[in-house]
Amino acid sequence: MAVSSRFGGHGPLLFGLAVTRVIGWGSTFYAPSVLVGPLEREIGLNAEVVFAGITILLVTGALIAPAIGRMLDREGTRRAMCVGAVICALGLAVLSLAQGPVSYLASWFVIGLGHALSLANSANVTIAQLMGERTRRAIGLMMLVTGLSSSVFWPLTAVLTDAFGWRVALLVFAAMQIVIVLPIFACVPRYRPAPPPAALPDVHPAGEYGSVAPASRRAAFWLVALAFSASGLASWGLPLHLIRLFQEWGLTQAEAVWVATLSGPATIAARAIDATLGERLPVERVALWGLLLGPVLCLALPVVPMTITTAAIFVVLFSAVLGVISIARATLPLALFGRNGFAVVLGKLTVPQNIAFAAAPLLFAVMVERLGANVTLIVSAAIQAVGFAAMLALVQMVPRR
Repeated sequence: MAVSSRFGGHGPLLFGLAVTRVIGWGSTFYAPSVLVGPLEREIGLNAEVVFAGITILLVTGALIAPAIGRMLDREGTRRAMCVGAVICALGLAVLSLAQGPVSYLASWFVIGLGHALSLANSANVTIAQLMGERTRRAIGLMMLVTGLSSSVFWPLTAVLTDAFGWRVALLVFAAMQIVIVLPIFACVPRYRPAPPPAALPDVHPAGEYGSVAPASRRAAFWLVALAFSASGLASWGLPLHLIRLFQEWGLTQAEAVWVATLSGPATIAARAIDATLGERLPVERVALWGLLLGPVLCLALPVVPMTITTAAIFVVLFSAVLGVISIARATLPLALFGRNGFAVVLGKLTVPQNIAFAAAPLLFAVMVERLGANVTLIVSAAIQAVGFAAMLALVQMVPRR
């Protein structure tokens, strides 16, 4: 009851939306990691083709995100999310029928469309439209629960695949979209946009119009896009290859895997701290410190003796940084540009960010293969430093609060 009142009576709905994010991300983004083996054995798809499906999902979302953002601002999120759940279910069902690379990859276009409508930005826009000034904490808690997607769906996918095969596992995930996700989306209140004021006031409410002066909004937008796209290259690329990097530095495979498992708990812990205490600090300054610590850690790792303890400290700190930045990626546009047009801003930001996210795994795979562990860390630090420089410039144009 206390949780529900803290969030204006929307506590049960927020919990439901968190469940939909776990199901949505777990059954699409994370499931292919478990399905690589069965897909290669049964229909001859190698790992590159399997993970190309994720790239298609992200690129599809980037292409249509601006149009979806305009729709969400105009009509609210309820109808888009419901339609997205049905499309996701259809895409997963089509994926279960794949017979080769063409049909496999084509199904990911369908899933990408449903994903963009129901998952990518829609939940955050829903929270912003419902929660007002409590949006940052609500989004932080939502992302905290979303961090459990891999922990839930990796073992679930493995159990279903071992017991019934990968096709049945995907059909089960499709059914979840209809039986669990769709009814929750249908409970989202209808959106009633506030009537425009008769005359624009001299001083706009920060929550509605953000903290950036109108003349600086375009520059601020591109600085945000550069900061989070650059950091996204590292956060969506480097962690996928940490096990291999640690092995190059002398850890055994078992030691490297054990250390890498610390990433999830560290990310969740950082998100929990930010969700509960982060409102005391301006989100742009939290992001600034995160974007500074990331490259510092990457530069320090190659010059210190590699031990299990060293690797564990790096994974915990770096994952915590990524956890904080991921929340800032969702909440900083709201603080800067306000709730008025929030979905459009998120949609436009999705284009460069999703392209960076989609390119990151392949980029880091090439760097690890051709440049080695130390140079990969240095390049990663340089990429993140670009993000830090952009965020530093952004902080200079935002008034202190």
